[in-house]
Amino acid sequence: MPRFERFRHPSKRLAILLGIVLSFIVAWVVVARFSASLGDRYESSYASLAEAASDGAITRGWIPDEFLPRSSRSIHEVHNLSPSREWCAFEFVPSDSQNLLTNLKHLDVLPGPVKHVPHPSVSWWPPALAGDLDIDRIHNAGFELYFVERPATSVSTGLWLFAIDWSKGRGFFYYT
Repeated sequence: MPRFERFRHPSKRLAILLGIVLSFIVAWVVVARFSASLGDRYESSYASLAEAASDGAITRGWIPDEFLPRSSRSIHEVHNLSPSREWCAFEFVPSDSQNLLTNLKHLDVLPGPVKHVPHPSVSWWPPALAGDLDIDRIHNAGFELYFVERPATSVSTGLWLFAIDWSKGRGFFYYT
């Protein structure tokens, strides 16, 4: 029998064609789902606040320079576009804390939107700042809690939850 003779029967050609189409559909769905899961999440690291500025992270709104000390370094941030959330870690010289002290409000009770902070699945985020937050646990980890609330858009408000370890010159914030 010639090489392609076995595919002459219409039902075999139809079965092969359906198999090919189904394979393409499955591959497309897998690629689309994988791309979507990566498409909303971005992670960046900067050696300094100046490097974050030159990369455009401040202009794009991912690094809020009005809050961070000028000496901020070793900056790590990860953000999701939908829903809009951000986690950020930074180190600073403890004597350079004027921006933090000027802009942040001390927090004794957690506001509703930040009672639960999803873990960003990065190694630099402290366990005490993920999940259902416990103020005593956070204080025992060496952090003081602060917040900033500002309009995010004309119809919504953005909330930054800051955890600052003054003695070690390190800070974290979660934005929602």
